[in-house]
Amino acid sequence: MTYVVAWILGLGTLALLGLAIVHLLMALVLIIPTWRICTRAGFSGALSLFHLVPVIGSFIVMAVLAFSDWPNGEASPPGR
Repeated sequence: MTYVVAWILGLGTLALLGLAIVHLLMALVLIIPTWRICTRAGFSGALSLFHLVPVIGSFIVMAVLAFSDWPNGEASPPGR
């Protein structure tokens, strides 16, 4: 979707390639910690791969983590 809008706005092929590379790098920065958070919460780590979907993917992951019951339960503070 983001790339289609960029194409409609008249960005060249090189600019679209740069946009795609930046998107993939940012997705990788988000995927690694989100994978660990998901596995510790009891979800499949593959849930973090939604970050590869431009714009809406991150909202999907954060909504699942924020509004669903975690299979491993809530984390308790250390020492309790």
